[in-house]
Amino acid sequence: MGILPLTECLLSQVSTPPSSIEMENLIDAAVANRLPDIGRLVSLPQTTFALLSLLMDEKTVPKDLELVLCQDPALAAKVISLSNSAFYGLQTPVSTIERAILIIGFKELEFMAMGLGLSETIDMTQVPSGFDGEGLWMHCLSVSWIARELAILTKAAEPSEAMITGLLHELGIIILVSKFPLQFQQLLEMVNAGMSFFDAEAALGLKHNIIGYLLARNWNLPEVFQEGILYHHAPEKSPKHKKVAAIVALADSLAHKVGFSMNMEALDLDLPYILKTIGLKVDDLQEFIKSIMNSIPQVQPVWLKMMHLGSSKKNSLAKNRFSSLITSSNKPSHHKKNT
Repeated sequence: MGILPLTECLLSQVSTPPSSIEMENLIDAAVANRLPDIGRLVSLPQTTFALLSLLMDEKTVPKDLELVLCQDPALAAKVISLSNSAFYGLQTPVSTIERAILIIGFKELEFMAMGLGLSETIDMTQVPSGFDGEGLWMHCLSVSWIARELAILTKAAEPSEAMITGLLHELGIIILVSKFPLQFQQLLEMVNAGMSFFDAEAALGLKHNIIGYLLARNWNLPEVFQEGILYHHAPEKSPKHKKVAAIVALADSLAHKVGFSMNMEALDLDLPYILKTIGLKVDDLQEFIKSIMNSIPQVQPVWLKMMHLGSSKKNSLAKNRFSSLITSSNKPSHHKKNT
């Protein structure tokens, strides 16, 4: 019980993001000691960084994306496979990367690039017994999707920043599941015995938002992603990026509403604060909820296919790490209409 109040006290008083040392003292020492090594070993494919950099550049044309994808035949094949999903309703199968890009569109390709990169790096089909890896995957993608759409609707944040933060908001759980299975199994046993997930992770020193934040710092991710991960359950405490954190917090809550909850309880959300922070009216939120409840079930098969495409082969270590994202993610992104 001592960890949770200390965490809340520390996070409520900062005006700048807390240091790694401060956060490491709030989690299990064995986990904290291993995170730097994990940060060096776990990485996203180099092609993912190149695609994201291009997709966040207003001058990019489809040919630029084609040239990058052609350098990674495996990823190109996955993109073509996804473009042939029933979701797009094509009568003639897609057989070239050029047509796949045109069918999918820039906005969706950005989403797919991140999703495929994450699923290739960490195989979420291999998880501890009793945990729903597919549910974790669908939750992360749904939060990412919803966060991007909220950012587009409210113009409160850059859609790319909201999308990536949404995808990574449960980075701590992903790392616990994939790299600390014994500790995570103990957590699950406590939950099965009747303790809430959040109380159990606090009691064990496995606070997933802190673990995700520390890994994001080790990767030298932009500050907006670090804060979004750390404060996605308490956006009002975010020192510099309250709007992104608020968007992700709301997206997380809405993902629970539409059924992508990982069988975890949802924390109480200060909805008036969230809506005020991102400039969204209650009536508009209701319409937005109707929209995502219609759209997400349609793309669910594509997301599941993305997970299995990403985990279909053994992961290879990429030379470039997540820090490659730094050069492009701090400048405004300009999203093109689907062609």
